[in-house]
Amino acid sequence: MMVYDGQKLLDAVLNGQPVEGEDLRGLDLRGLDLGGANLRGSDMRNTNLSDTKLTEAHLERVKLDGAVLKRTDFTGAHISEISLRDVDLSSCILQRITALDSHFLRIKVFGQDLTKCNLSGSVILHSLFKDLNLSEAVLDNTKILFCHFESCNLDKCSLKESNLGLSFFIKTSLNEAILKNTSFMATAVEDIQIKDATLDALDLTLSQIQGLDVTGSKQRGIIMEKAVVKNLTR
Repeated sequence: MMVYDGQKLLDAVLNGQPVEGEDLRGLDLRGLDLGGANLRGSDMRNTNLSDTKLTEAHLERVKLDGAVLKRTDFTGAHISEISLRDVDLSSCILQRITALDSHFLRIKVFGQDLTKCNLSGSVILHSLFKDLNLSEAVLDNTKILFCHFESCNLDKCSLKESNLGLSFFIKTSLNEAILKNTSFMATAVEDIQIKDATLDALDLTLSQIQGLDVTGSKQRGIIMEKAVVKNLTR
């Protein structure tokens, strides 16, 4: 196994060489352009990725625990089957990321454009999201539990078979979204728009809803056992 430093890694990437399953722990990769890199399965724990460009990079199964993620550019990156916890990603660029079957715990993301991202199959717990654009995102089969969404745009989003239970939503829109077999069980909702959406077997059991607009939505088999709904607009 090769011993890498920042320059050797950069040279490998520039030469189109895969760097899969390598030990990259603790490297200082600040400001490097690693766009398109194949780093699948590598150990990048405690690396410094401040201002690093990882556009279109393949980071599947990469270990990122303790990595410094400041202004890191993940545009179009493939970060499936990874685990991230206790990190603020608000300064990073996350456009068009693909993060399938990943796990995120206590992350914070404010003011980001996540249009058309794909997080299908991922688990997101105890996390904070504010002022996000998640329009046209694919979030099928996700578990998004104990999370807080404020002033987010999830218009035209697909949330089929997903569980968003025990979360809080305020001033958020899901217009034209697909909510099929989606659970909002025991959520707290304030001033939400779900207009012109598909609501098929949507589970609102035990939800506390204050201000909900479902104008024009196609509704079938909605479950509302013990839900409290005030200021509903149809």
